[in-house]
Amino acid sequence: AKEREENLQNVLKDVSDINLISDSFSPQGKAFNWLLYEDGVCMCPNDSSLVQRYVMAVFYFSTNGDSWTSCSADPEETDCEGGVRYLSPVDVCTWKGSQCKRSGSMKIIEFESMNVTGTIPSELSSLQDLQQLYLEKGGLTGSIPPSLGDLTNLRVIDLNFNSLTGPIPKELGGSDRLVVLDLNDNYLSGDLSVLDDLPGLALIQLQDNAFTGIIPDVDLTNLLVFQTHGNELSGSMPQTYCGKLESNGGSLKSLTADCAEVECDCCTECGVGAVDDDTILEGPGNNEVPVDDDVVLVPSAMPSAQPSASIATAPIYSTEIQCCGMTAKEREENLQNVLKDVSDINLISDSFSPQGKAFNWLLYEDGVCMCPNDSSLVQRYVMAVFYFSTNGDSWTSCSADPEETDCEGG
Repeated sequence: AKEREENLQNVLKDVSDINLISDSFSPQGKAFNWLLYEDGVCMCPNDSSLVQRYVMAVFYFSTNGDSWTSCSADPEETDCEGGVRYLSPVDVCTWKGSQCKRSGSMKIIEFESMNVTGTIPSELSSLQDLQQLYLEKGGLTGSIPPSLGDLTNLRVIDLNFNSLTGPIPKELGGSDRLVVLDLNDNYLSGDLSVLDDLPGLALIQLQDNAFTGIIPDVDLTNLLVFQTHGNELSGSMPQTYCGKLESNGGSLKSLTADCAEVECDCCTECGVGAVDDDTILEGPGNNEVPVDDDVVLVPSAMPSAQPSASIATAPIYSTEIQCCGMTAKEREENLQNVLKDVSDINLISDSFSPQGKAFNWLLYEDGVCMCPNDSSLVQRYVMAVFYFSTNGDSWTSCSADPEETDCEGG
């Protein structure tokens, strides 16, 4: 036991400060002691998945996992329908809110409205294949770890509706493949200079924080949504963004600012509260963003957890988007009204259930943009439910992700 402890420490000291590992009251110490004394897997020091398992345990303790409203470690404290509890003696890829690549490396961490509090651990930077980080509608405090900038594969950062403070770390510019930066409704401050280093952004939601300075003039080729209202910004809106608006032949659907402080004669909306809560990026875990460098704006027409064509954008829910001659909100309500005769409405509303994933795919990602009165709607929904219900992402052929499987002849 002593040799194992020393060898485990020797590996993990490259992930966390050894003093934190040795502190039994720190999240790192709690995670280490859990690995050492409680984890039924009995991880060996030379196991290739040791670091990932340790990091996910640190995440649990750092975000006060025992106080989560679902799938905490103690079965007497919370339910865990449709998932596996954290700290269970199984692969971390099966733990609720975790999704891995076929290779076994962590790809997505997704939590929404589960009372995820505490702080975001810097150790997440050791998950080098992490593509999407959704920690929405919780009570996270502290700052955004600068080390997240070490995640060169990161595509989505969605931390809205928390209590985060401090600036957007400049180091985040190292994640130059980032497509979604969703930080609205926190207490973040400082300037927006990090945008200069993130040219691939498609969705930027920074509203309702305490940012200061001017809005940087950056040519964001794939920009769809840029929301900055409810801050302390000044100056004028760069004409670069105005020229990208749909009204000017571009792809930008929503451009907001506090027009009394930021001169903006092209903004789609002005002022605090210009965009309601439904404009947040929906469906964590249903919004995978491809890793291809060469992108084309061609959405998928297949049931998928991500577009099967390369697309450098993310699904957006905006009241400005028109489909089927109605707003996105109206379309959502009408789709639900039809599909509630097929699936329980509670399952449709649960973004972690196969039914919820299928519904969110129809709503936000399906390039066909199915209308509520379409005769093939139910069939398309059912086949998408089948995909998610049978873990389509793990199929050996023709899964949604072209990086994971081939699809010859289909």
